[in-house]
Amino acid sequence: MKKIVLMVLMLGLVGCATVQKPVALDDHFWENRKPVIGLAKSVVPKPDAFMTGNMGLLDIAINRGNAKSLITHLEKMDYTKVQTIDKEFSAQLQERGFQVKKIDQAIDLQKMQKFSGKSETVQYAEYDFRSLKSNNVDYLLLLAVERVGTVRNYYGFMPTGAPMADFKYKGFLVDLNTNELKWYVDDVSNMPVAEPWDQVPDFANVTTAVNINVDRGIDSLGNAFFGGQLK
Repeated sequence: MKKIVLMVLMLGLVGCATVQKPVALDDHFWENRKPVIGLAKSVVPKPDAFMTGNMGLLDIAINRGNAKSLITHLEKMDYTKVQTIDKEFSAQLQERGFQVKKIDQAIDLQKMQKFSGKSETVQYAEYDFRSLKSNNVDYLLLLAVERVGTVRNYYGFMPTGAPMADFKYKGFLVDLNTNELKWYVDDVSNMPVAEPWDQVPDFANVTTAVNINVDRGIDSLGNAFFGGQLK
């Protein structure tokens, strides 16, 4: 049993070893419109009913089974806004006079090599994006959605509350000559689901909360970069 618990704890720590500090976008960025900006998205994860808390492997299996109908519903929802988030950014940048080149292939951060450069004064991206300069771009603007769906906390196989709408995202602006971060944000938007939430099979209140929360998250990401909501 101790080995099983240890495995669960280790799985929970995967991807948490490096903490990337947020980087605010310098106002001078908007004054130089010569660099070509490569706009890319990460691989968007499968929508899910994410689970947190103190759980063993058996608890997780039970909880996933109990949430099967909700998971199925979340997978069938329309996430067009998440898939086209880069189009909004492209339009905004072009309106401001920037040359934007779309990088069509989604970036899988899990397959990117880590960057080895270190500095006391310069903050570099955790991943080495410099190979993307081959797309004839100077900067990479990467919009990375990490989670979309719901999140719920458990103690063992017992939920400690109702699900909440969940949308986690990151944004990177990277100088591809140096791999220096010019802008970085890592945030999550959560929203309570109105009761009753367990409305099988259409989950109307969950659907409403997830859609509103996605809109809020996209607005927050746009606000973090542009200094105002996306138009």
